[in-house]
Amino acid sequence: MNTTTRRIVPSLVACALVLVGTATTATAGPDDAGCAAFGANVASLARTLGGDFGATASGVASSSPGAFPEFVVHPEQASLCQAGPRQ
Repeated sequence: MNTTTRRIVPSLVACALVLVGTATTATAGPDDAGCAAFGANVASLARTLGGDFGATASGVASSSPGAFPEFVVHPEQASLCQAGPRQ
């Protein structure tokens, strides 16, 4: 990976996590799986990256249809979230 790629990937992940985390929380019912780790990760990345967070998300989202959820959000959710009832 080149230097630019190493800078962009974490920023993309952060943006995706914020966007998806917000949508997931807004639509989650009482039986949906909770994912505090996902939300905490998004919040941490947003604080750390600041303005680069949104700029990177925009770049990924405009690269191709469905790129953001496919390459950023879904892998992070799979890594950080578990299926099952909230505890």
